[in-house]
Amino acid sequence: MTFLIDPPLLIIFGYVSFIIGNALKHKTQLPISKALVIFSLCTIIFTSSSLYLNMGYVDFFWLPFVPAVASGKDLMINSGIFSFESTNTAGLIDALAFLQIAIYPIWIYLGVKLYRYRHTERI
Repeated sequence: MTFLIDPPLLIIFGYVSFIIGNALKHKTQLPISKALVIFSLCTIIFTSSSLYLNMGYVDFFWLPFVPAVASGKDLMINSGIFSFESTNTAGLIDALAFLQIAIYPIWIYLGVKLYRYRHTERI
């Protein structure tokens, strides 16, 4: 996952979580949709943060892209497409990365709103 694909991915997860929750509504009283949204959001925040901080337990995410990227942080910043500085990132780049991860809940919320907009008759 990279900063380029995380926002659309979160929108899709918010939307699909409510599709699944709506499909299971007649089988349980549990808020499946909300649980899936929270799980998706936490998983993406954890994975993105871990990649950006170059934690060793997420190396399997970026190792397949080794010729194009040098680390998890490089994958998050450049995606193998750009050539922004990804080793000495103190300052503005780190602040922008933090901001990007901090607004992840907004993206998943937009996916939920999109579902509710398109399926108002079924809620």
